[in-house]
Amino acid sequence: MRFLDKMERKIGRYAIPNLMRYVIIGTAVAYVLYLINPQYLSYLYLDPQLVLKGQVWRLITFIFIPTNVGNPLFLLISLYFYYFIGRMLEERWGAFRFNIFYFTGILCAILASFILGIYGVPDYLNETLFLAFATLFPEITVLIFFILPVKVKWLGWLSAVMLLVQFITGAGWRYRVYILFSLFNYFLFFGPELYRIIRSWIRRESYYKKSTLYQRPQPGRPTTGNVTRVAFHRCHICGKTELDDPNMEFRYCSQCGGNYEYCMDHLYNHEHIK
Repeated sequence: MRFLDKMERKIGRYAIPNLMRYVIIGTAVAYVLYLINPQYLSYLYLDPQLVLKGQVWRLITFIFIPTNVGNPLFLLISLYFYYFIGRMLEERWGAFRFNIFYFTGILCAILASFILGIYGVPDYLNETLFLAFATLFPEITVLIFFILPVKVKWLGWLSAVMLLVQFITGAGWRYRVYILFSLFNYFLFFGPELYRIIRSWIRRESYYKKSTLYQRPQPGRPTTGNVTRVAFHRCHICGKTELDDPNMEFRYCSQCGGNYEYCMDHLYNHEHIK
């Protein structure tokens, strides 16, 4: 995104490095306060009416509210996992872009809370962190319950489906609008790429229907005869297509000035074309 490039050149030096470390430390402190007295958490929630009465610290402290406080082991695992996610995103984007992503999520949660008149909580903000992680690192494998290996992309799809279910079955329109507000930072960063993926899929399906040179392979039926297989995707760097590696995924780069497609080996390892 070019406007982020311009912002980074102008104010990038003010970015907070290792931002997620401070978030995790703040959450750990909030959990200690909860252990001392559970009522202390009531001073952290984002309550618009109390903010207007002068309790402005709630604009920030709500992001430190821990989840699943009844299970210390699960809380410890989740804190480490979100620290890992934040570190990976910051290494990929840089401190400035990760700051923009996270603080945009905070701002959207605050706006939704004031506009809709509901409490602000960090649940959906954390959800966007995971969705961003699953989008950028789909092939990373995590161990569920330290036993079951699952690729992050499948967990990302599961998370997206659960969000959709919550949106459909949510209690009232305010809840649904709050979800949309909370996902704004994700769509701000990944909306153009998602649009290109959908457009590419539509073009591919249209090509399959219209082309007489390509016969879509059927499960269990090898392609024989004089049928010519035509590649739809091609990496701009190495020239690899889906015919060379059927398991390879291809994406358009949102930072290149044009429709340049790359395989996953080069999507995040190439010089951007302006």
